[in-house]
Amino acid sequence: MKYVGAISDTDILINLAIVNRFDILECLFEQIIIPQFVYDVEIKRKAGRHYSAIVQAINKNGSIFQVLDRKKDGALNRLSKEIIDDKRNLIGPGESECAGYATALRIPIIISDNFTEFKFLEEFITLTHKNILALCVHFKEITWEDAEHIFNGINSRLSRPTQNTFEHIFKKSLDTFKNNGWNKYLGIEIK
Repeated sequence: MKYVGAISDTDILINLAIVNRFDILECLFEQIIIPQFVYDVEIKRKAGRHYSAIVQAINKNGSIFQVLDRKKDGALNRLSKEIIDDKRNLIGPGESECAGYATALRIPIIISDNFTEFKFLEEFITLTHKNILALCVHFKEITWEDAEHIFNGINSRLSRPTQNTFEHIFKKSLDTFKNNGWNKYLGIEIK
């Protein structure tokens, strides 16, 4: 199952760069849109030694990543600006840019590992790397062992790692999809 696209925030790209596994996004998405602000400001400021890996993934031939600049596209800017300005009062600039692009481009999925701000993005399907790994396993795009390895690789490098196992994360992700009513859009039958 592939989704048309998602809008990407910074932190998830950094986490995937840590384990060099951008390919899991290719399993699920035809396109990943990165707002110009996220690319120019947030990634440069936060990625540190992983910056070059992110830039290489974005610029490689056949990449699913596309950096868009709403200020160079009048229609996109008009459609996204109100949402961006409104959300900036509640959440960070990167997340507000993602919300604006998601609204303007009618892409309901935002991928981000900054889940503390998800409560301000309830109108969107917000997926973390953990949710993406669960989807990849569910759709048999990667093995359980591979997903567990990626999860553990990212988790071990986080400033606040979870004590939960991948099995717990997998079940919790499926519950989240069901409880938020996302399972239909995501193409998941949950019994």
